[in-house]
Amino acid sequence: MKNILDNIEINLPEGELEKKLNSGKILNIKMGFDPTSPDLHLGHAVALRKLREFQDLGHKIIIIIGDFTARIGDPTGKDKTRPELSKEDIEANSKTYINQLGKVLDISKIEVRKNSEWFNQMKLDEFISLLSKYTVQQVMDRNDFKERFSKGSSISLHEIVYPLIQGYDSVSIKADIEMGGQDQLFNLLVGRYLQEKYNQDPQTVVCTPLLKGLDGVNKMSKSLKNYIGLTDSSIDMYGKTMSIPDILIEEYLDLATSFSKEEKDYFKKQIESKKENPMNIKKKIAFNIVSIYHSENLAKEAQNDFENKFQKRNLEDIHYINVEIKEFDRETTLLEILYKLLGKSKSEIRKLFEAGAISIDGKKVFDINLKISEIKNGSVMKAGKLNYFKFK
Repeated sequence: MKNILDNIEINLPEGELEKKLNSGKILNIKMGFDPTSPDLHLGHAVALRKLREFQDLGHKIIIIIGDFTARIGDPTGKDKTRPELSKEDIEANSKTYINQLGKVLDISKIEVRKNSEWFNQMKLDEFISLLSKYTVQQVMDRNDFKERFSKGSSISLHEIVYPLIQGYDSVSIKADIEMGGQDQLFNLLVGRYLQEKYNQDPQTVVCTPLLKGLDGVNKMSKSLKNYIGLTDSSIDMYGKTMSIPDILIEEYLDLATSFSKEEKDYFKKQIESKKENPMNIKKKIAFNIVSIYHSENLAKEAQNDFENKFQKRNLEDIHYINVEIKEFDRETTLLEILYKLLGKSKSEIRKLFEAGAISIDGKKVFDINLKISEIKNGSVMKAGKLNYFKFK
């Protein structure tokens, strides 16, 4: 019970969660997923692992598969309207979710509902009644819409009603608690508001932190392709975890591993005091994550594979691409050089710098304006995981 509040970013209203947990009642704890793609990832698992803690306390976990809401697309964090998904894509994605949820939850004890159950039955007058519970001003208070409106970007009417449709799921199943990432706060509060309007006891809103993705900048996201999927192979899962920038080590320790608080604190102190190479801590994190979602034996195999491919590799075995210094003006910046060498956009290259993914002669470089005249002849630059360049 003491650790149930760990890794909870938002808990509203304050003190209500503890009161409900101490009531002795078996609580309906809801979490929803729109099956917009077939993969769940470690970012989703932050909240799922918290759900497992509630499940182990004997509470009822209700997973809502948003097969109806997926046709609209959650506007949260989006600067434009999402393309509409076909029913076939939604159904195919929905089928994969249950097996993936089983990597964290005891699926024999969860209740899975699709929100098309109630929305396909809802009559027009009932839908109009639902819309009447909320105002346009309330919806436009959300930051996503404010920003898009101020920029003159289009906002479709179906996006405006999305929070009400998601919120109505809580009314349909009489949720006591709803879980989600902190980016879902607005939608979860709408659910609480609607329950009061339908004369139900309002749900407690519980939000977990957002895990950053492999780029070290943005939240882990399927659309940004910076994620570690729950269905990734053990080798891919280990390798991707090893690619996170050092600045994310503490975040991954806290949000993605099953280490005890004492173990996490110890690893953090080792890094702070520089008694341990960050690479070694990342190996422990990667091993732990693969053990959670696969097995300890597969974690050992993945670690051996990684060490054989990368750590034990001779520098002579690396394939370098030569960069002829004379082909560039002496004032050319590293940003411009990488723009030509990698074929990526400048914003993508800036993110590589921010994530600590650019190094010269083993030292990380964060200065995008470093001039080629400041780079020594024979220096080796690494950009990302596999790109090596030698300056001549």
